[in-house]
Amino acid sequence: MRLSRRFILALLPAALAAQPPERPPMAAQPPVEIRGRIVKVNAGPAQGMPSLDVEADGRTWKIWLGSLRYLIENDFNPRAGQQVVIRAFRPSADRPEAWAVAVTLVEEKRTLRLRDELGRPLWRGGPGRHGKGPGKSR
Repeated sequence: MRLSRRFILALLPAALAAQPPERPPMAAQPPVEIRGRIVKVNAGPAQGMPSLDVEADGRTWKIWLGSLRYLIENDFNPRAGQQVVIRAFRPSADRPEAWAVAVTLVEEKRTLRLRDELGRPLWRGGPGRHGKGPGKSR
């Protein structure tokens, strides 16, 4: 019994490494790029997850950002009227909403990364993130 337990424990790391990374449902498709102007910033206490209303290509998009704490820690303060470039995952092709991977404030030449390429939030920690995330990428 002891030998088989050691054998299994020795093989466990290799078996886990061989598994393909799990893609969250929102990351089933590659990220899209949305270029536009912020119409409204939806953030504050008791308002739920912060988001931006962005006018782009004749539509108003709802862009979900993530943790308000993470935005504050990274001194990220978008304002209505600013031009933005957003890389985001679209959960549904029939609704103009998306989950931001990275948001670039064009005039400030500043980008905040919010999720990794698999759609996992950087503020939550995990392998390689340690609850801090890279945040400022420029």
